This record gives sequence, structure tokens and C-alpha cells, in this order.
Amino acid sequence: MLIQRADEAQPIFAHQANTALAPASVLKLFSTAYVLDRLGADARQRTELRAEGLDRGTVLGPLYLVGGGDPNLSSRSFPYTGRSEHGPDPLIALRDLAAQLWKAGVRRIPEGIVAVDGPFPAESSPPPGWTSDDQRFWYGAPIHGLTINDASVLVRIRPAARSGVLAEAQITPNPQGFIHNAVRTVGKQQEVEPIRLVAEASGWRLSGSVRVGSGVFVAGLAQPDPPRFAAVALMTALQEQGIVVSNRIQVQPLSVHADAGEGMPTVGAAMPPLAHAKLLLAEHWSPPLAEEIQVINKVSQNTHIETLLRLADLAQGRTGTRSSAVAGLQDWARARGLVDAETRLVDASGLSREDRLSANDLVHLLSWALRQPWWPVYAASLPEAGSDGTLRHRLQDLDAGIVLAKTGTLAEALSLAGILYVKPGQAYVFAILVNDFSVSRTALRRIMDHFVREWVRTLALETPSEAKSVSAVAGAGG
Repeated sequence: MLIQRADEAQPIFAHQANTALAPASVLKLFSTAYVLDRLGADARQRTELRAEGLDRGTVLGPLYLVGGGDPNLSSRSFPYTGRSEHGPDPLIALRDLAAQLWKAGVRRIPEGIVAVDGPFPAESSPPPGWTSDDQRFWYGAPIHGLTINDASVLVRIRPAARSGVLAEAQITPNPQGFIHNAVRTVGKQQEVEPIRLVAEASGWRLSGSVRVGSGVFVAGLAQPDPPRFAAVALMTALQEQGIVVSNRIQVQPLSVHADAGEGMPTVGAAMPPLAHAKLLLAEHWSPPLAEEIQVINKVSQNTHIETLLRLADLAQGRTGTRSSAVAGLQDWARARGLVDAETRLVDASGLSREDRLSANDLVHLLSWALRQPWWPVYAASLPEAGSDGTLRHRLQDLDAGIVLAKTGTLAEALSLAGILYVKPGQAYVFAILVNDFSVSRTALRRIMDHFVREWVRTLALETPSEAKSVSAVAGAGG
């Protein structure tokens, strides 16, 4: 633990502050600061529909669905208003592209769709320290430059009344019936197989089993092949728009860079970026980065920050592989004196059990970030205690705007780091990291929140009576 005034180097309280621990999602404080610093608050990503040509309503060659690294091809509402809200149609962004295509005069696509997975290379394996169980769910989805609906699918599975029968499954979205249900109902004493999506040649299989009488299983499952799923969903949107399209789908990478894992990535020969598909028929722009990092930090969205970190790497002329992107983040932090030799970054999200940060690292970062021109945007992305995001139900007894902080949760790691505004014009930065605990996570959160309350009580000789909003307290320089 460590707490100190943001404009002073002397700790008010410190306990093993230099010990490097698994940080969980507070690592996102580093990665979101980095992408904001490298890309800028106004950066956007573009998804395109391209073709070789158009002749009297007929697309010449295939239609190219070109990923631009937009992690928000979904029904999510922007800007963030206190909750991560979604509209009823998860394919709305693709329906918008289909409508643009119709308006451009497209009526037939006889050669089908090519999903171009760009602009950074996809990886054949997850980052080190991500478990196989992580990869079943939305928070451990594979990282691609072309994804829809957060690279996840929502499933609701109800067991049948007797064993040996298929369970009932609701799958959203499921364009073209691409995902078929194969979840079995088993007896109460039988072993269950984990529920997951499995890629097959003709579509995806929802596999696993549930016990009789076990109740409804609800989960966001990771898509095993996000670009292909995006192309299938686009085909549905095109058909509903009245455009005749072949059911032929291909997935093509835009980059041939390969990740060598630890150390620097290998670099392949550059592939011409769709040089033959010069006709732009439709495009969809993401919200600005300022709004994207609000979702990332407030609800702790792993897939989004992993995607944006790779885009930041590309923006600096690097390869966009995971190892290159993480090396760029760590080099950036070290060049600014924000981390020490014990720090180890493996991913952008903190999901890896091999990441290591100290409370001192986090306090240095926050103190430095307070002095940056983009600080108001960054501060507005942090959960506000008792108000929104992952702190919505914590520290509700404190005045609005007193605590802005990022949480982190793994089975073996809990963390909390952020800013305390206890007096006008004065900010305190703090970090708490705990690993390998024996108490329950609920009990440990209460202990962490107790420390925060005591710091606020001790440091606030007088607290302004008026409630403060994030925008009011997070001005330039804190």
C-alpha cells in the first residue's frame, strides 16, 4: 500500500510499496494512459466495405469487410452515462453498413464476402498467464482487428427435465443460425463439461453440459473466430436490406507480421493493404478514444484495451503484435521513470497472472498523469465511488467525487488505485494491491474500503459541503 500527495514524493503511509505483485485490472491505468498519450483523445477507428468495382448494382469481385481495430462494433451506447448500456440490436453497426451499401446502389454480391482481419496481426495463442478457463468467457476473448459485439455471444441455457436430452439454449446474436446448440442435460451426479463455443467447418457448436435442476446458466462466451462471425453477421444484414449475396465467406489477414513471444517480434514482408479493392462503398467510425477508455476503465473491458494497445503500437511504426505492443508500453513507462526493474507487463488488461506492478509504480503513474494535458479525459474514465462502474456499490457513504479509482479482481489478486480529492486544490494518490489472500474477496474489499475511508477522514480537515461531480474535481492538474 502507498498513499501520498500528488505533488509530493514523501509517502503519508507505505507498506511494502515496492513489492511487485499481480495487479489484476489496475494495470489498465497504465495501458489507458499510454494509448491516450500516444493516440490522442480524438482518435477513432474505421471499419470499411470495399470492392474492386461496381457495375450496374453488381459488386465486381468479393465485398471486403475491412477491420480497422474498432472494439465497439456493437449496440453499446456512447457516451458512457453511468452504466455500460446496450441497445436491443447487437448487429446495428453492420445494418448501418448494409444501408450505406444499398444507398450506394449495390444490389448483388455474387462472389461473397472477404473478412479482412486488420490492421494488426491476430495471434494463434493467448498471452502468457491467461488460463483456458479465461478463454471461454467474454473477458478472455481472442484479440482481432475485426470483431463484433465485444467478440462475445450471450447464452442462456436451461436444462431439460431429464438427462440425455439437449438443453434449451438462447444464443444472442446468432446470425444465419451459425451457432448450433449441442449442450446436453446430464444427471445430478454426473460430471459436467464446461460450456463453450467451438469452431467447426460449417459453423460453431455450443458445447458442454448442465445438470438436471441446476437452473439457468447465463454467460457471455468468447467467439472462437471473431472475423468470420462478423462476416456472417454482415451477410445477414445485407440480405435483410434486400441485397443478394453469395454465402461464400473467406477470412484474410491484413498483416503478415508474426509474434515471436518474448522479446521482439519477427517481421514478415509487408502485404499491400487491399491495393486492388480501391472502391470505398461504406464506412463506420468508432466513438472517440476519450469515450472508449471510459468504458474500458469503468467496466474493466479487457478486449477493448488489448485492441487499442496494438493500434498504439502501429501508430508508432511498430508491428502491432502483442509482444511489440507490450514492449512499447513498458518502454514508455520506463522512459518516464514510472516503473522500476521488477515491473513486468505481459498484456494490456491485467488478466495475465504473470503481470507484476507495485503500489509505487501506480502512484508514480497517477502523479505523472495529473500533470498531463489529457488528465481531465483520463480522470473522467475512472470509476467514481458510489456512483458508477466497478465502484458503483462501494464507498457509497462518501461524498460524490471524493474517490476516483480503478479496481482489479482475479481469484488470487485484488487491487484498488486512484485519486482522493479531500480538500479543494489538493489531490492524493494511492494504491492497494493484495495477492494470495486467505479471506473472502468480499471481506478483503471491505478492508480496502476501510483504509480509503480512514484516509479520507484523516486528510480532510474539512470537506466541501457541495457534492462534486467528476468533471468538477478532475480539472487540469487535479
